This record gives sequence, structure tokens and C-alpha cells, in this order.
Amino acid sequence: MEWTIGELAERASAALTPTAQLNGRVRDVPNERLIRWYATIGLLDPPSARRGRVAMYGRRHLLQLIAVKRRQADGRTIAEIQAELTGATDQVLESIARLPEPPAEKTAPRTARPRFWAEPPAAPAPASATPEAGPAAPKPAPPPAAPRPAPPGRAAPRPAASRPAAPRSPAPRPATPPPHEPPHPPPAAIVHGVRLATGVTLLLDGGGRAPAPDDLAEITAASEALLSVLRHHDLAPPEGKLP
Repeated sequence: MEWTIGELAERASAALTPTAQLNGRVRDVPNERLIRWYATIGLLDPPSARRGRVAMYGRRHLLQLIAVKRRQADGRTIAEIQAELTGATDQVLESIARLPEPPAEKTAPRTARPRFWAEPPAAPAPASATPEAGPAAPKPAPPPAAPRPAPPGRAAPRPAASRPAAPRSPAPRPATPPPHEPPHPPPAAIVHGVRLATGVTLLLDGGGRAPAPDDLAEITAASEALLSVLRHHDLAPPEGKLP
């Protein structure tokens, strides 16, 4: 089963309790913008498939999204949740998300089919004693009339010539398919960049609006765990973050 990002947000909102006690400024109901941010920091896997330019998400994405919100309700920080849930198995996510079981589908009872091979054959109908009761016998067809002999001195008449069959119209030819037209190139999209530290820039390729100062503050706070991992693997210079 696959959903769009809007359908994923609706299913996660329906599974979460609206009155959950969440700490700080964390929202209790996820939206599309929050889902994209979770995917950027590694709390949500990439889309499982794409239908054209529409990203599709599955059950594991729903488990990851709800597990993050459960841990936030327990007072965990983003860095702690990243350390626990990044790369977690489905069993771990199931135990944290605690999704309700879907209702079982009711199936109609099957009706017993008659066992026609076990029933005795029906007795044949008795023949009628009188000819009137039975069906009327078909009448024999009259013999074809013999051709009359031609009188002496006259030739026998020739049979009438058969009419020529009407010519058949040729079958219509299938229409030639139009030549394949190359697809139009996608329109150019605006990409926003957020400088996390020296040599580390976050690209927002979602086609949305530019991040606001409040967004930059949240992204900066959430990037601490990512920067520590990058410096540990020598993927970023060992310098402090830019103000």
C-alpha cells in the first residue's frame, strides 16, 4: 500500500492522539513540511517509489513518522531520536509506534453446492400408448420436379446464368501512429541553501518557500548530530558552526 505525502500526513494525524503532551514547540500533528524535514535529517527513509513527479510512501514511513512523534511526546530531543531510530528495524518501529490493528474484513459464508454426481439419475418418461399423444412425425419433403423434355426440333433451354458476386470493399488500413514526440523538459526549480557549518551546506530541493529565521534556528539545532557524524568520518572540516 502506497500513499502520497499528503495522504501520509493524514494517516499519521489520525493515528496520533491530538491531546498528546509534546514538549517545547513541537507540533502534535505532522504536516507535509515537517515530513520533508524529517527525510532531510535522516529520520524518514527516501520515498519508496515515484509516479511521475509524485513521491510515494509506504507503511515503514508511517511507522517512522509516528515513532518520532511518540519519542517527542516522551521529551526526547531530535538528536536523541536520531541516535535511536536512524536505521531501526520494522519490529522496533512497530513497538514504538503502537499502531492499531486494521479491522478484519468480513467474508460472506459459502453456500454448499449440490452434489449432482451423488443423486440417482431421473427415470425416463414412459412412451405414449397412442400415436396421438406423441409428437407429430415430420412430413417427408416432396421430390424435386423433373425437367420437362424439350419438344422435337428445339434445343433444351439453357440454365440462367448466375449473377456475379458484388466486389468486396477493401478493409480499411490501420491509421499510422503519430511519430513519438520527445517529452518536454521539466521547468526549472528554485533551490534554497542553508549554511550549517564551514564546508557543509543544506540544499532544500522541495520547490517550497525560502526558510524563515525560525526555520533556520530549528535546522541549526537539529544539525548538531549530523555535523558530528560528518566530522567523525572526515566529511566536514573540524571547525565550529557559522553564526
